[in-house]
Amino acid sequence: MFRRNFIPILVLLLICFFILKPATVSEGAFNGLKIWVSNIVPYLFPMSVLSNILLKYNFIYRAFERFNKYAVIPYFIGFVSGYPSGAMTINTMYENKRINNDEANYLLSFTNNCSFQFIAGAISFSMLNNFNLFKYIAVPHFAGAIILSIFIKNNTVSNNKGKNVKQPQSDFHQVFSSSIYKSVTGILTVGGVIVIFSVFSNFFNEVLTSLSHVIHISPYIKDIVYSLIVGALEVTNGCSIISSSVYIPLELKLIIINFLVSFSGMSVIFQTFAVTDKFEINLKNYIAHRFMLGVISALICIIMTAFM
Repeated sequence: MFRRNFIPILVLLLICFFILKPATVSEGAFNGLKIWVSNIVPYLFPMSVLSNILLKYNFIYRAFERFNKYAVIPYFIGFVSGYPSGAMTINTMYENKRINNDEANYLLSFTNNCSFQFIAGAISFSMLNNFNLFKYIAVPHFAGAIILSIFIKNNTVSNNKGKNVKQPQSDFHQVFSSSIYKSVTGILTVGGVIVIFSVFSNFFNEVLTSLSHVIHISPYIKDIVYSLIVGALEVTNGCSIISSSVYIPLELKLIIINFLVSFSGMSVIFQTFAVTDKFEINLKNYIAHRFMLGVISALICIIMTAFM
C-alpha cells in the first residue's frame, strides 16, 4: 500500500515543507526564474523557432539522407542550443514521420547534449575563470556522445519507415505561426520544470549544509559529495559548487564537471520528458544512457588531463 501511495505521500510532505519554509521555496523559485530568463529563453527560444521552421521543409532531410537516422540534425541543434533542444528537434522529426519510436529513443540518448556556448562561456569562463579549459569539457562531452551512439547502436531495431515520407509544404506564414506556438509551449514547459527543480535544489542545499555541521567530514570530501548530489538534481548548481571549491584540484574538478554535464541532471531529464510528447520515451533506458555518457566523458577527460 505504501509503495502504491508513495508519490502522493511524498507530494504531501513537500507541500508541508513548502508551508514551513516559504523563504527557501521563494529563493529557489526566483533562482529558477533567473536561470530560465537569463540562460534558456535568449538561446533556446530563437533556435527552437528556426529549427521548427527548418524541419517543416523536405530540404533538410534530403541534405542529410546519407547520415544514419538523420543524427546530424538534432546533434548539431543540441550543439548550438543545448538541452533540451535536441529532444525538441527529435520530437518534431517524429511528428513529421521522419523517424519511428525506436529511432527517436536511440537519437535522444546521444544528441540531446549541452551547448558549446554553455560549456565555454558559463562553465569555463565564468565558473572556472579560464576560457581555455573548454576543450577539456567540450571534447569529452561531444566525442563521448558519438562513442555512446556506437555502443548502443546494436541494441536498437529500426526499419526507418518514415525516411522517405515527403510532407506537404505549407505556406511560410502557417509554418512560422506553428513554429512560434510550439516554441512558446516548449519554453514555458521547460521553465516550469526548471523552477520546481530549482526549489528542490535549494531544499537539498539547505539540508546538506545542516548535515555538514552535524557530520564532521573533510571539506575535500564534502565538496565532492555536495556537488555530485546537487549536480545530479540540477547540473548548473552542481558545476558551480565544484568550480568554486578551494579544496578540489583542477583535474578532479574537470572530471566531475564532465560527468555532471553529460549526465545532465534530473532537471534536464524531466525537461526532456516534458517536451517530447509525440513519442514514447523509454525513461529507464534514457537515464541509463545518460549515466553511461557521464562515465565515458569522465574517462576521456581523465586521459586528456593526464597530458595537461
